[in-house]
Amino acid sequence: MSTPFFSIVMPTWNRVAWLDRALASVLAQQESSWELLIADDGSSDGTWASLCDWTRRDGRVRCWRHANRGPAASRNALLRHARGKWIVFLDSDDELLPDHLALRREAIAAQPDTELWLSPMRIVGNPFVPSCMHPGEMIHVDRCIGVGMITVRREAILRAGGFPDTSYAEDAALMTQLRIMGTRTAWLTHRTYVYHRDHTDSITGHHARQTRPSWQHVVAETVAG
Repeated sequence: MSTPFFSIVMPTWNRVAWLDRALASVLAQQESSWELLIADDGSSDGTWASLCDWTRRDGRVRCWRHANRGPAASRNALLRHARGKWIVFLDSDDELLPDHLALRREAIAAQPDTELWLSPMRIVGNPFVPSCMHPGEMIHVDRCIGVGMITVRREAILRAGGFPDTSYAEDAALMTQLRIMGTRTAWLTHRTYVYHRDHTDSITGHHARQTRPSWQHVVAETVAG
């Protein structure tokens, strides 16, 4: 099996109602050099059976399952299996537009020294989220940094130690560490990550209450822009 250019990292927890949409969006990518790594984080709703069906459809889909650890630990576990040069993140109730990976590969080819690419998201539903820096304040997602916005060279995120095992804002802490390390960063303008905030059982709410806050409840306003 050839080494993929991208490793797409997806933790999931009781997402069977939305998994097909997320995985179909990966298989529909114009760019074909990818692997999709999925960690079932202790689901009890049929998520694992659905994932097994997808692995039989396409060998680029690889799955593991473990007892509930939270999204940060699940992503770190998947990073240890990643073979791609570049890491892309996808939450299992979101989706990627067909040119998501192709646009990133074009940008990487044009600026090979860049190690971290950030991009805004296309929001479906309420675009305002709680600010972790100003309790009680709601801010627009465009002022946030979350994993769906990140494309990072594998070596860079491994040097940073992956996602810190904190009880809150693990993705913001990762971004801070990448900046401290002097990671070369650039921005894309395309909104090719579709962030779904249009259902009550979103990963930002239900999963966060069960384990720890997921990235969409976290804003890293100091690194935006």
